[in-house]
Amino acid sequence: MRRDIVVLLCDVWKSYRSRGEVVTALRGVNLRVARGEIVGIHGPSGAGKTTLLKIIAGLERPDRGEVIVEGYNLNQLNEDGLAMLRNTIVSFIPQEYGLIDELSVYENIELPLLLAGIGHEERRARVRELIEYIGLRGKEHVKPKYLSGGEKQRVAIARALANTPSILLADEPTANLDWENASKVMELFKQVNRDFKTTIIIVSHDPRILRFVDRRLILQDGVLREVS
Repeated sequence: MRRDIVVLLCDVWKSYRSRGEVVTALRGVNLRVARGEIVGIHGPSGAGKTTLLKIIAGLERPDRGEVIVEGYNLNQLNEDGLAMLRNTIVSFIPQEYGLIDELSVYENIELPLLLAGIGHEERRARVRELIEYIGLRGKEHVKPKYLSGGEKQRVAIARALANTPSILLADEPTANLDWENASKVMELFKQVNRDFKTTIIIVSHDPRILRFVDRRLILQDGVLREVS
C-alpha cells in the first residue's frame, strides 16, 4: 500500500547575508517523506541541515519553492497558522536540547501542554506517562543541569511528544553524546516511530546514525541527494 506523503519540498532555495556576503544554504531542494518513515540526512557542519529542518517546521521561510506539511502549504500560512502547525503537527528538537534550566524535568515536559491549554489532570497523566516512557522515573524534579547529555536528550524527546505530533524533527540529536549514549537515543527514536507511528527526520554530521533510519540522504553545499 502506498503511504501518504506528509512532507513535500519542491525546488526550495534559502540564502542568508553573512559579513556582507550572500551564503546559499539550500539550492533547489526536493524532498518527499512518507508517513511513518524515519529519514536520516547526513552532512557536514554548515551544509544547510538546520535550515532545512527549520523550514519544514515553519520557523523560517524559503526564498522560493513550496513546502507542504500534512497538506498545509506553509507559504500560505500566516504566523498564527505556523504556530498552530508547531503546536499540533510538527515538533522540532534543537541541537542543544532547548530545555529551560530553571524548570524541572516534569515542568519542561509539561510546558507545551500548558501552552496548549490542557487541563491539570490530563497534563499530569500525560507527563507521568512520558517520563515512564523515556526511563526517567524518579528524576521528575531534577533540573536539566544535573542530567547527563543522554538524559537531557530523552527529556527533549518527551517534551516534543507531549502534544502527540505526527512529525518529529531532530537537529543533531547525538552531537554531544558518546556513541553508547548516541545509540540509545537513536533506539529511542525507533521506539517512538514504532509505538506512535511518528514520522521522524533526523539531521546529523555523524554518518553512523544512518544505520538506524529507513532512508538515507546527504546534504552538502545546499544540495540534497539520496544515498543508495
